[in-house]
Amino acid sequence: MKKSIVDQVWHKIPDLDSQGRAAAVSKLEQVGELARRIGQTEGGEAANNILEHGLIEVALLRCREIQDGKVGLDYDDLQIYYRYATAAILKAEAVIDDELAHLKL
Repeated sequence: MKKSIVDQVWHKIPDLDSQGRAAAVSKLEQVGELARRIGQTEGGEAANNILEHGLIEVALLRCREIQDGKVGLDYDDLQIYYRYATAAILKAEAVIDDELAHLKL
């Protein structure tokens, strides 16, 4: 990919403060846009396969919910969702670079 989604903003997601929440919201939008672009050019199945069937977005949504103080979820949960989302998006970026370079994402 031209510009990785995992950047200095991404690394603020595991914080419980407003910067962490803003980062989660921003990256959730970027992942959604990436899914839309892949879906438009390669089809929905390709987008689902590359982006873990929406689980990256779910993990980022959970991060935001935790940052908003959702009852029953805490800092440890935030770290788990963040780490999953990070590993999954890095894997997706590698697949995009290897198999969808023609999209110039």
